[in-house]
Order: sequence, then structure tokens, then C-alpha cells
Amino acid sequence: MQQDLIVDAGSIDYNGEMRPRFLFPFNQLNFLTLGGILDRITVIQSRTNEGKSSLSSQILCECIKQGFKCFADFGEDDAEDAVIRLYKQFTPYDKNNYVSRQYVVNGKGTPIWEYSLTEEKFKEAQEFFKGKLYLYNIMISPNIDNIILALDKARNNGCQIGLIDNLENLEYEGDNENKNFKDIAIALRNYAVKYNMHIILVAHTRKTDRDVLLPSIDDIKGSSAVANCAKNVICIVRTDTMDKTSTAYKNLAKLVEINNYDLNTADGLIVVQKTKGRKLGMFTVGFSKQTNSYYECKKIDINKEEPDAPIMNIPEEQQIQNQIEEIDAELFDLPF
Repeated sequence: MQQDLIVDAGSIDYNGEMRPRFLFPFNQLNFLTLGGILDRITVIQSRTNEGKSSLSSQILCECIKQGFKCFADFGEDDAEDAVIRLYKQFTPYDKNNYVSRQYVVNGKGTPIWEYSLTEEKFKEAQEFFKGKLYLYNIMISPNIDNIILALDKARNNGCQIGLIDNLENLEYEGDNENKNFKDIAIALRNYAVKYNMHIILVAHTRKTDRDVLLPSIDDIKGSSAVANCAKNVICIVRTDTMDKTSTAYKNLAKLVEINNYDLNTADGLIVVQKTKGRKLGMFTVGFSKQTNSYYECKKIDINKEEPDAPIMNIPEEQQIQNQIEEIDAELFDLPF
């Protein structure tokens, strides 16, 4: 059915309810974006092997814990690989939950070790995810028509959140990559809006001649429409493998310090580069190899050198105002 070209602004009904949303697994990310509101696109961008899949599956895991059903196309990962990663992210690291195994050749141990869930914990995770997460069959061509059909099936099973990891793995016709990326992004945006879903779209950072450690929103591979279709653009950067003696790293560390974080004690950096939430910002994260999960690092205590303030009796109203001011003081501007 053809839709009207125009909408009467006076025909929009009043809605006093908060819009449904999920929470990301990081407090600072929720503070900046106001959570993952449905009927929106979130783009996660980074270079190759920077942790996009780990981050996106961790977000899905958190969504499922909050009661949302999810759909995921993990691209190059088959169902077994995706499940192992998600089950680990679901299960807290404890010596009773995990076993370590050494790879042995001809009766001799090698330096290769892996952490796996115990059978009991694997079955607990299996029971938790059953009927809550639906994975795209990677044996079927991942063109946008099949992805839409898969989203339809997932939505019929109650899914409200979808993940496409990643945009570059989708198949398309023709040689105009930018146009195809644009068409795919618009199709997913329209689907999210029409069916009140939140779709997370993982995108690669294009290769450039610039020596930059922190890609910008303009570095997302493909058409600018990919970023324009998104309400949130989040960049993940692994910093633990960077050359810490380079000028580029030192400049990045200064930028992070301005935002009250210490890059030298972190494994990565998450930057909100676009949002319809509160504002842009950044924070550092550590990475657990056992659970394949990121965890949020603490801010630098900028007042640690100051003496403790004297204890005073403050009226309740003033205490509330002070708390509001403290929250406002935590807002930081990212000097792009």
C-alpha cells in the first residue's frame, strides 16, 4: 500500500510513556546514549580485529538478561562459534565455572591453552538462551532480502533487537559499493522504524593514509548514509596492542586524560561519536580473555590530592541539588 507523502503534524497523538529501550552493559554508555531505544539503528565501527564482534555479542547477552529476545547474523562465525562466545559472556569467571585445557601433540604439552565452560555451566547457559536468541544460518546467502526475511521470522518469535555483523559480509549486486551500503543501511533503518526494533549494525573502518589511532565518524566504510541512518555511532578501539612510545598514542592518551580516564591502565576505548541521547563522550574498558567480555574502567580521581572536606549537616534539599550538580559535573566534552 502506498504511503502518504506528507503527515499532518497535528495528527500525532500524545504519548506520556517513556520509550521502550534496553541498557548497554556499561554505565557510561547508558549515561551518554540514554540506552538503546527501540526503532533505531546503532552502528558499531572499528578496524579489523578490534573487538566489534565481542562487543556486539556482549550487548546482545545483556539485552537477553533484561528480557529481550534477539536475532543475530554473526557473519563469518557459525552457530557453534557464536554460542561459545555468548555462553562465556553470560557466565561469570570463576574457577568452578571454567576449565583450562592445554593442546597436546605426541604426548607433549604446547603453549596453546584455552578456557572452556564446564559441562554444567554450558548447559545452564544453553537453557537460558533457548528460545531467546535466533541465529542466521550462514549457509544461506546473506543478501539484504534474506536478512529481511530472517528478521521477519525472528520478529514473529518475539525478537525486538537485531544484530548484523557486519555490513561488509552482506552480499549485493553491482560494483558500486557505496550505493549498495547506502541501500542496505536505509532498508535496515526503515525496518527498525516500521516494526519498532533496534538494529545494531557493525561496520568496518575504511583504510586511510592518515596515521590516526581514533577513527572519526567519516571513516566508516561505505556511504555516509550508513552513519546518517544511525541514531548512535559507537567506535571501539583496542589500545593494549598500540605502540605506547609513539606520538600518536601519547596524543590519544592526553585526550583520554582530559575526559578523566587513564589509557595506560586500559585495554580499549569506547567512543560515542553520534547520538540522539545526552551527548558525545568516551570511556575506557578492560578486556577479560576468559569470558571474552569488556568491563568498564573507573574514572581518574581528579580530587585525590585535595584534603577531605569537613563533615557538615546539609539539608535534604541541598543534598539532592548537590547530587544533581555532581552528575552535571561528570559530563565531559569530547574535543573533536
